[in-house]
Order: sequence, then C-alpha cells, then structure tokens
Amino acid sequence: MAYGDVGGAVTELIVTCQTPASGGVAISKGDAVKLTGAYQVDNATDAEDVVFGQSMADATENGVAIPVKVRGISIFTYTGTAPTVNGQQGVLASATDGAVKAPLSGNGVGINVKVDTTNTQVHVLV
Repeated sequence: MAYGDVGGAVTELIVTCQTPASGGVAISKGDAVKLTGAYQVDNATDAEDVVFGQSMADATENGVAIPVKVRGISIFTYTGTAPTVNGQQGVLASATDGAVKAPLSGNGVGINVKVDTTNTQVHVLV
C-alpha cells in the first residue's frame, strides 16, 4: 500500500445536496463548499467560513442536485500561507471561491494530512 492509499469498507461519505435556489452558480468539481441552507451548498465563500465538504461535480444552475463529499480525504486548492500538518489543524474557506486557507486562529475543519506547495494543494481528512 502506498502513502495516501485508503482502503476498507467505507472510505468516504457523499451526501446529495442542492445548489442555491437563486443567484449565480459556478461550482466546479473539487471546490470547497459551505452549507447555506438545508442541504444547500455554495462555493461562494468569505474568508474563515466553515467548509462543509467538497463538490464532486460541476454545477451552473440553481436548485439542482450536487454530490458533496463530507467524509474522507479531500484535495483542496489553498490560498495564502500553506496549511500546517500537525495532527490537529485543518482548514477554513478562503475569500477565493472554492478554495481553502489556513485558519487565522483555532484548528479549522478536518485534519491536514499533506501539503503540496508546488501545486498549492492540501489533502484534508474531512
């Protein structure tokens, strides 16, 4: 088994959510999303918003179903200072839609397990 391989009966949990009922929608597969209502998600975030999960599909229309990974390893694009891998710290949403960042204080959401500074990506156990 290579580093990062995940095995077992259940390795991730996907929940069917929906896009916002109104306004612009430009969610890309892999984006960090926040919860904006009952099973409703959006990638339009402010810095320090709580990350609910990762979009598993593209969406450009209002009120459509979208699969969201809420448990498992998610690979997010990060902005700013590289997140820390220390067994405690996770991430929060960035002001850049769909991206995450290291929290200004506290531990954020999930646990960072790898940081790829070359590609500005962080692997997070959500």
